[in-house]
Amino acid sequence: MPVVIHRPPLPPQLQTPPNHNSKHWQLDDAAHALAPIIVEIRKAGHHGIAEIAMCLNAKGLVAPSGGPFTYETTRRILKRIKLLGLGDGPRTKSAAMLVRAEKDRERRLREFAEDLARRTRKHAKSDQVDYVPES
Repeated sequence: MPVVIHRPPLPPQLQTPPNHNSKHWQLDDAAHALAPIIVEIRKAGHHGIAEIAMCLNAKGLVAPSGGPFTYETTRRILKRIKLLGLGDGPRTKSAAMLVRAEKDRERRLREFAEDLARRTRKHAKSDQVDYVPES
């Protein structure tokens, strides 16, 4: 049969206090500070995680680690913002694919309209008559 030894708890003066400088707290602080900035970035039309990271780096902001924002750091901050109720989290893959499909559709329509206009101009030039009747 195993022998179990129970140690008495440490006295309060020897117990270590909770570490409030942990990465968890740093991420919460970063999420609170970055939430309004990310809202502005999204209003400007940048919704992808990589786009948001580029915008944050372009503004000269630093990640909680002290370095530039990476995709993963930005994704973690967006998830934390959603968890804390400060805003929307990262887009789902399906939402990102819908946006990408809509952008592709708009691009194809724009290219079609440009091609149609170019062909119309080309045919209009060939229909012009360079012949001027003598009077």
